[in-house]
Amino acid sequence: MDKTIDPHAEIDPVVRRVRCLPGGRREIHEKYGLWICGAYRNGVTAPAALYPRLFEFYSVSHMWGGRGVYWTPEGGAAQIRRGQVVITAPRHVHFYGGDNGDYVEDWVSFVGPVADHFLAAGIIENGVFDMGAARRLKPIVDLAHDPSTQAQIRANIELQHLLVDLYLERMGARSERDSPLFATLLEEIPRHPERRWVVTDMAQSCGLSEVSFRRRFRQRTGLSPKQYVDRIKISQAGEMLRRTRLGVSEVAERFAYDDPFHFSRRFKQITGLSPLQYRNAEVRRERPR
Repeated sequence: MDKTIDPHAEIDPVVRRVRCLPGGRREIHEKYGLWICGAYRNGVTAPAALYPRLFEFYSVSHMWGGRGVYWTPEGGAAQIRRGQVVITAPRHVHFYGGDNGDYVEDWVSFVGPVADHFLAAGIIENGVFDMGAARRLKPIVDLAHDPSTQAQIRANIELQHLLVDLYLERMGARSERDSPLFATLLEEIPRHPERRWVVTDMAQSCGLSEVSFRRRFRQRTGLSPKQYVDRIKISQAGEMLRRTRLGVSEVAERFAYDDPFHFSRRFKQITGLSPLQYRNAEVRRERPR
C-alpha cells in the first residue's frame, strides 16, 4: 500500500510517497528470519510522473519487457534495459517505472534479519544490474503464493540463492573491468602457496602503487593482502596436515613460513586450533566408529 507523506517530514524532504510494509507475517517467517511479503509476475506499470519514494522493505524487480527509467537523488535518471533488475533496500530514496512505454516486471519484496545481514555484507546493493532475459524471479513468486510451510521455506531458500548469484555475477562483471593483471594475481596466489608473497612485489606486478593496490585488494576480497595470503596458505596447510604425517616444521617450511612458531600462531589465529590439535581433531573425525 502506498502512503503519501508530508514532503517536509523528518524522513527526507524529497520523498513524496512511502510504500508501507504489509501485514501477514507468520511464525515460520519469524523463525526463519526472512519473509517474502509481496510477490507478483507480469506486473505492468504505465509511464507516470516521477515521484521520489521509499519502501519499508527490500525489493527485487526484474524488467523483462517494456522500457524503464531509474532515478535517485544522487545519480539522477538513467534508462533501464530489458533484462535488468532493480534492487532496493528499505528507506532508499528512488523511483523506477515506465519510460515512454510500459514497465513489465516480475517483483518480489521481503524483510527480515537474513536480508539485513545480506545488506551489511554487500550481497544486497541498491541499484540497477544485469540479470538476463530468463525470468529467474518467476519460480520464487510461484512458491511465495503457496501458503504451505514447505513452499514458504523453499521460496526463502530460492530467493537467497538468487541474491547470492546476482552478487557473484556483479563481482564477476566488476573483476572483468579490473586490470587483467590483478585478476591473474588472485588466480596465482592459491596455485603457488609456497611463494613469499610480498605486497610491494604484488602491487608492481599489477602496475599499481602500493596504496592503490591495498585499497583495490580490500574492495575485491574484503581482506588485506597479508590476511588473504595467510588464509590461503593456512587452508592448504590444514589439508596437508590432514592428509600426511609431515611434522609441523616441515609443513610450515613448505608454505614459506621460516619460523614454525609463527606458523603455529597464525594457524591458531585463523582456525582456532593449533596445527597438532587440528590434525588430531581431523583424525578423530575420520576414524570409523
